[in-house]
Amino acid sequence: MALVPCKECGTLNSSQAEICLSCEYPVLGRPKTNWVKSLALLLALIFVIPLALYTIGTVSNQTNKLSSPSAK
Repeated sequence: MALVPCKECGTLNSSQAEICLSCEYPVLGRPKTNWVKSLALLLALIFVIPLALYTIGTVSNQTNKLSSPSAK
């Protein structure tokens, strides 16, 4: 059993360990899925895209009102 450094934090771990005991980064096999990052990205997209579309629409409407001649 050899000690191998963690790729993330450098802590020495057993070569048979699945995750680093310090930072829980996977030592062997495929990385754990990080559902928190995925959830944060999804929520950001849910709120940011409609806000961006609303802002673009508002700016576009105000630009159209300013460029159209007033009827006096």
